[in-house]
Amino acid sequence: MAPIVLLHGWGLSPAVWAPLLAELGPDVLAPQLVADGGSVDDWAARQLDEIPAGAVVIGWSLGAMLAMAIAARAPQHISRLVLLAATPSFVKRADWPHALDVETTTAFRNNFRDNPARTLDRFIALQALGDKERANVVAQLRASIADVRQHNGALAHGLRLLEQSDLRGALPPASMRCLLIHGEQDALMPVAATHWLAQRWSGSETMIMPDVGHAAFLSQPVAVAARIRQFIHAS
Repeated sequence: MAPIVLLHGWGLSPAVWAPLLAELGPDVLAPQLVADGGSVDDWAARQLDEIPAGAVVIGWSLGAMLAMAIAARAPQHISRLVLLAATPSFVKRADWPHALDVETTTAFRNNFRDNPARTLDRFIALQALGDKERANVVAQLRASIADVRQHNGALAHGLRLLEQSDLRGALPPASMRCLLIHGEQDALMPVAATHWLAQRWSGSETMIMPDVGHAAFLSQPVAVAARIRQFIHAS
C-alpha cells in the first residue's frame, strides 16, 4: 500500500485526524503544518521534503490547498490526491463566486489578531454548521485546536494565505488521480468549488455527503475512510 500523508486545516493540529487514523491504520504520516512565510507554493516546496515518493496525499481545507500546490510542483512524486472541502481560492474574485466574501475573510483576520481564542472558537462553530453530527464535530475540533501561543505567527500567516492564494492557474496536471470529498452543507466552502475542481482532472472522482458540513471526516469517519480505501486500491 502506498504511504499516506494527512495535511490538516487552518487552526487545528494533527490530532484532528484521530478518527480517520483509527480507520486507515497506523502507517500514516500526519505532520504539524506551520505556515512560516512566503506563498503556498513556497510552503509546498518546504513540505515536499517530508512526503515519501509515491505517497497518497490527503488534504483538508487549507491542507487541501497545500496538497494541490505540492502535486502541482512535483506531480511525479504523488500517486494520488484526496481533497476534503477543497477550493483553489477561499475568497471571491471577479470570476470566482464559489467562496467567501473579501469582507468576511478580512474581518476574520482582524478578529484573530485582536482575540485569537474567540476567533478560533467561532471558526470551529462555522465548520460544524449544517452537520447532523454537529455536537460531536465541535467537540472533536475543540480538542484539536493548535497551540495559539506557540503558533500565533504561523496561524496569522495562514489566514493571509487563505486571503491571497488563487491556485486556478497552477493546478496539478489533468491526469492526476484525485478523490474530492465535500459536505453538501459546508458553510465555509461552497460545494460548487469541488464540482469546479472535478472538471479539471480526467481521473477525478467525487463524494458529496448530505447533511455534512466542513469536516466530513469527523462527521462520518467510517464512510470517508471506506471511500478513501476504495479509491487508493482501485486500479
